[in-house]
Amino acid sequence: MKKKGNRKVAVAELLKTTSLAASPPDESPKPSIFTRAASTGKRATASLTKFPPQKALGNMSDLKDLASTRLDELKRLIDRSQSEFLKDLEASQSRLHKRFKMHTQTCQQIMDEAEKDYKKTSERITESQEAMKDSYEEFMADAQATASRACKTSITELSDSFEKSIDCLRKHFGISST
Repeated sequence: MKKKGNRKVAVAELLKTTSLAASPPDESPKPSIFTRAASTGKRATASLTKFPPQKALGNMSDLKDLASTRLDELKRLIDRSQSEFLKDLEASQSRLHKRFKMHTQTCQQIMDEAEKDYKKTSERITESQEAMKDSYEEFMADAQATASRACKTSITELSDSFEKSIDCLRKHFGISST
């Protein structure tokens, strides 16, 4: 019996400390701290919902009913908060997806521009190489033609000139040509 008496005292103390005791009809109902500020879209603890006035608790079943009611209200608040959290999460994911898509498009544009610049530079280098090759081939052709002409004309002229000089020397020294 003493345990039951202690239990009733403990329940009464619990009701006093947790504000679950019934409030008189002329008092305002107790607020809940599990709400969301609907106007700003952000979480706020200052905005509170009100519990309806409770009847006087006379026995354990009244307390169970009250706890069950409050638990149901708490579950609904949690479900609402969870759905709002999921909406916020989806909106954040959508914003991140859009931002990622924009960054990807920007990177693709930069890559395309870099590829165009690379192709232009590569084409210029190829053109320069071809121009140098053509110029070198022309230079070598001119050098070969000049050398060939020099060999054909200069050697014979030099040969003739040397023969004349040798003949002059022979005459001068009186040597006969044999």
